Formats: sequence, structure tokens, C-alpha cells
Amino acid sequence: MNMGIRNRFRWQVLGAAGVVAVLGGLLAVRLIAETGAERQAAARVAPQAPPAATVPAPRAAGLSSLSFPCWACKESADWPIQFRTDLDLLAPLGNGPANAGLYFKDFAKPNGSRFAEADAAMNRRVDGPSWLGKVLPPGDPLLLEAEPWCDQATMRFYPEFFPLEGWETQLPNLMVPLTLARSWVARGLAAEDPGKAMADFRRAIRLGRLVRQEGTTLIADLVGLACIRAGADGIYRTAVRKGEASLALTASIVLSEYAPQKLLSSERVTRVDLSPYLRIDASGDPSLSVPDAKVTTILDVIAKETEMRFRGEAILTLGLVRFMGTDAQKAMALAKLEELSVSTDQNVATLAKWSKSNKPEKKLVLQLLEPLPK
Repeated sequence: MNMGIRNRFRWQVLGAAGVVAVLGGLLAVRLIAETGAERQAAARVAPQAPPAATVPAPRAAGLSSLSFPCWACKESADWPIQFRTDLDLLAPLGNGPANAGLYFKDFAKPNGSRFAEADAAMNRRVDGPSWLGKVLPPGDPLLLEAEPWCDQATMRFYPEFFPLEGWETQLPNLMVPLTLARSWVARGLAAEDPGKAMADFRRAIRLGRLVRQEGTTLIADLVGLACIRAGADGIYRTAVRKGEASLALTASIVLSEYAPQKLLSSERVTRVDLSPYLRIDASGDPSLSVPDAKVTTILDVIAKETEMRFRGEAILTLGLVRFMGTDAQKAMALAKLEELSVSTDQNVATLAKWSKSNKPEKKLVLQLLEPLPK
């Protein structure tokens, strides 16, 4: 079953209400058809061990310097959807020079060289704390193997490992980092050594920060956000138990920023959603009847949005208009896509070229008929 970025984004918005349940459904189906021997061969290159790295201690924060960001206030409209609180207060990134995507790419479904191992790991999961769900056992070898990759400073997938191919863009297997993060948190909560517990919580946050770095797909951003939330929750619970007020407050502030970011992500994607304007005509073919004002909104998002995961959503949606809108709308969409095709941003240019040249298949458009969840 072919499911491209746009349809995956439908799952991603659902993730704003419950990322774990959504990923369970998302990864239970075939995300993308096999795309050729070249990609499969490339995926089978086993990563080497990552270079050594060090992780600095969290920065100290006095109680008087901490405050809760007001995501409901007017000024938040101009904020990027990322933590306002400095996450270095809880878990600074490591300084490793490797791209952590080199490790995680091999678990991709269905062609990753280690997808079978990822599948086996999911079957090894056990019940963790109720708020974490299924986790790997504390001594699982995958947890140990993945630890040094979380000490790297960067993670990228596009276009280093996966090309942007519009609706059929390959996703990494995001159940792997999500499961790792939650498993480390569960292990930390059960640890008798407070130092080892904090190391696990901070590792989960670092992994979440790495996953969010990519910024190309919304699903990755939501998964990274969920990893950070799990680690911050572990720190909060432990700090409260130990009576560390400043650390507990810092973690609680980070936790308070979790829900607003999910909800605002859903809101931004909904702005360019065309599913309410898709119909099935008398011949059984899909048709699009979208107001000019909605097309203007999409163009406005493309012009003003700085975050690729939202801009990419708008570009792909504009591709629908380019092939299914009125003649005037098609002309506007084509002109904008041609302009974006020469963008200095490589991912923007690639996605625009694809959207300009590839007419959406009927089966894909039919998948978009169901409105986005509220």
C-alpha cells in the first residue's frame, strides 16, 4: 500500500492526540512500495560504530530565571513550534561528529537492512509503566547498541539517505527511536542508582532533540517531541521524589510546552488541508472544488512559513491544485511551483519539482477524502 507524505501527515495530525496509538496503526501497514534495487542495496550498508563523543552536564538554572512560556498569548503566534525553554537545562546534546541518521536509517520499512531486527525488537517489548506503554526489557541489546548514537550532535535523513519523492517519500522507522526513548525512561524509573536513572532520562531527551532536528516531516517532529516529553517526565518524577525543586520546576516547564506544540502543529496543517473540497463525481473519479481564498492561504503559508515540515505540506497540497483546480488556480499553482523549483533550499526545490511534474494518482486522492481529525 503506497502512502506518501500527505497521507502520512493525516496520521501525524492524529498524533497530536496520541502519537503512540497512531504510530501503531501507521507502522502496521506497508508505508511505501519497494522502489528498486538501488535503494535496497544502499540500505544494506551496515553502519560502523559511531565516533566517540562527550556529553556536557546540564546548565544550572536558578528558580528566579525560570518561567512558563505563554503559548496561549498573542505573541506566541510568531513563535516557531519548538521549545521556548532551553533544553540544555535538562539534557544538552553530545558533540559526536557523526550523523545519527546513519544508524536509524537501516531500520526503515520495508527495505532497511535491519528492518527485520526492528520488527523482532518490537516483539520483545514488555509492559512498562502505564503512561509509557510497551518498552524493551532493561538489558535489551538494542538499548546498549543505540546509546552512543544518541551522543552525536546531528541527525539528518533527507536527502542524505532518503530522496524526497513527494507522496512516496520514504520515512525512517520512527517506532525505533520512540521505543528506545520510552525504554530508557522505564529503565531509569526502575534504577536504584540516581545517576544512571538521570543518564537514561537525558538520553531519551537527546534522542528526541536529534529526531526533531530533521524538520522535514511532521511525523518525525511529533515523535521527537514525544521522546522529549517521556524523558522530561522521568526527570520530573525523580526530582520531586528527591526534593530537587529547581530541577523539578525546569522539567515541569518543559512538560507544559508539550501539548501546545502538538496542537499548534495540527492547526497549521489544517490550514492547508484540502480534504473538505474533494469529491467523487458521477463517474467515480475524484474532483476538487476549492475556493480561491483557500488557494491564497496555501500560497501565503508557502511564502511565510519557515519550518520545512509545514512548508512541505503546503507544497504538496499545491500540487493537487496544480492538477485538479480551476484553470486559473492551476496557473497560479504552476507558477509558484516553478518559482520554488529554483529555490536555494534543496529540499524545497526538490519537493516543488516533484509536485509540479507528478499528477497525483487516483488511489492517492481517494485516501485524502476523509477530513483531518479535529
